[in-house]
Amino acid sequence: MPQLEQTEFFISQLFWLVVIFTFLFIFLWRISLPRISSVLEKRESKIDDDITSAKQLQAEAEEIQKQIDQQLRNARLETSELIKTASTKFQNHTTKELHQLDNNLSNTIEESATTIKKNIKDSLKQIHDQTYLIAKLTLSKISNVPVNDNEIKDTVDQLQPKVIN
Repeated sequence: MPQLEQTEFFISQLFWLVVIFTFLFIFLWRISLPRISSVLEKRESKIDDDITSAKQLQAEAEEIQKQIDQQLRNARLETSELIKTASTKFQNHTTKELHQLDNNLSNTIEESATTIKKNIKDSLKQIHDQTYLIAKLTLSKISNVPVNDNEIKDTVDQLQPKVIN
């Protein structure tokens, strides 16, 4: 019976199955798997190197950022101090100039007041002298009565405080 005679084919099939699987096993074991594993190892080492360099770069970047922040803080403090110093100098300079201007104005006002008082005294003296002369001339023209200069002067001196006030 032909159905039962398949054992011949079965043995042949088993032989080729073993040969092909053995060939595949040897091919994978000696050629493909080492290549794949070397590629995987290279990838793993590349990834590890990249991670290590990334961590180093991150640490360096953080250090640089800290330095930049510190420099900014120092610059702000220095700028603040410069502004305070300049402001203080400006205020002191302005205060000195204002005091000097105030003193100059006070001196000028005092000098002007002194000059005005002197001019008032001079003007009053001139008015007094003119009044004396006018009174003397008026009396001499109006009357023929001889009047002493001292009498005219005493009368003008008595009337002068009443006129000034």
